[in-house]
Amino acid sequence: MPEYDDDWDVPEDRDDPENEEEILEDEDVPDEEDILEEEEIPDEENTLGEGNTPDGDKKKKLSWKTVLLALVVFAIVGSLVQVVARGGFGGALNTTGGGGGGAPKKEHSRQEQEIRPPKQPKTIKLGNQRVPQASGPIIVINPGLVNPGGSAAVEGGGFDKKATVDILLKVRKSDTKGRAIGSVRSDRFGSIYARFTMPESAGNRPATLVAQQRGSTKAAEAKVITGGAVGTAKINKLVGRPGDVVTVTARGFRPGETIDVFWGRTTGTPVTTLHTDSSGGVGQAAIKVGVAPTGSSTLVLVGKRSKTTATAPFQMLAMYPSMKSKPYALKAGQRITLSANKFAPGERVLVYINSTGGLPAFTAQANAMGQIRDVAFNVPFGLKGRQTLMAIGDQSRAVVRSGFTVLPYTPSAEPSAFGGRAGTTLSFYVAGFAPGETVNAYAGSGSKGQRKIGTFQVDSRGKASAVGSYKITPADESGVAFQLIGQKSGGVAKASINMSQGRGD
Repeated sequence: MPEYDDDWDVPEDRDDPENEEEILEDEDVPDEEDILEEEEIPDEENTLGEGNTPDGDKKKKLSWKTVLLALVVFAIVGSLVQVVARGGFGGALNTTGGGGGGAPKKEHSRQEQEIRPPKQPKTIKLGNQRVPQASGPIIVINPGLVNPGGSAAVEGGGFDKKATVDILLKVRKSDTKGRAIGSVRSDRFGSIYARFTMPESAGNRPATLVAQQRGSTKAAEAKVITGGAVGTAKINKLVGRPGDVVTVTARGFRPGETIDVFWGRTTGTPVTTLHTDSSGGVGQAAIKVGVAPTGSSTLVLVGKRSKTTATAPFQMLAMYPSMKSKPYALKAGQRITLSANKFAPGERVLVYINSTGGLPAFTAQANAMGQIRDVAFNVPFGLKGRQTLMAIGDQSRAVVRSGFTVLPYTPSAEPSAFGGRAGTTLSFYVAGFAPGETVNAYAGSGSKGQRKIGTFQVDSRGKASAVGSYKITPADESGVAFQLIGQKSGGVAKASINMSQGRGD
């Protein structure tokens, strides 16, 4: 399973090849010709005229030493220029990939990265909602309700195998740039899984997590719901899940006051209300654990009149719902049934097909046990192959992923006769089409030679007898092929007659 790092650092300054020429021009590097002109090197005529005098020997020795020293200086300066041109003395990072081994540099957690607009998939209609026609990249946050500074996991699939997927966070859905919080490598099935920490600066506003594959248009988004943490107090039971029952004792409120009960927040609609006694206290009140971010959470009691607040710490356990579809494989137009459990009691569950963006394909209501029983729908025509189902708790953001396979229609057709002379009338016996659909019949082969010969409708079992009347022409006596195509299912049935063989396919 790929590891995920959310604290990558990338230096902001990088090598600029355009500055290399400027560096070379700024250096005060004397060339060899200038050095030779500045030295007092006697020419051959003067040297020979001076003979072997002491003064002449002295000038000759000083001249060669100076030249040698100048060459050494020239070589040192040239080396310094190369060092500066290659990035200086450790001041910049070589990003060409040609460097030696060692751990890769990590992205800076505050670096912004361009978000490519996702490719809009083709959709088909399911009831009053349109859903993607094919399963593409898709991600979910688990848990989808997370505190700033808290940890969560991103998981999904539909990416290329062994691809690098960047994880970005954007505050508004319309943002074109997102905060890079790391990257993950997909496995051989194109799936990703990694943990990340929600930045403290995210606050208590909803955000969007984007997973986009490098060098590709493949990308997916998921909504992150944040909740603010509050203070601490005491409660009789410190650990549990939404739906569990705990006993609460409170003091310090006004006598006869109504108390709003919240889990992990202090705003919105309370999960329940309590009433204080004549001493302003609540003794041994049993309440159900509500929905709050997984991990350290808080039970909050707020007096309606006094605004007195009492809090109790609570460790919220993660919810792990499960879902199954029956049957696992079926054809378009057939009915599929979904069942799920371990959602928050009474919460609404959003069900998506092939995408978690936009409106859900449909919704279901969990019962008091957090279960969804026998929610059924007809598979729309247009869906083909493997499909992804995603169920997300509207309050808990607990998520479960499942799927089903849409099988193709493979109808068959048989002509009423396997041959005949010109003028003979044929009809067809067909089966395996979608129930009640309209079928178009064609004679001939190829885009130019094919011609429509009739239209008929099959019964509720996808069958029809003696339909699609066709009269054999003189040109057909050597043989003719037929294609019968369902308008909804796209199923194709083939048949032919051949005078020489006297049989149909």
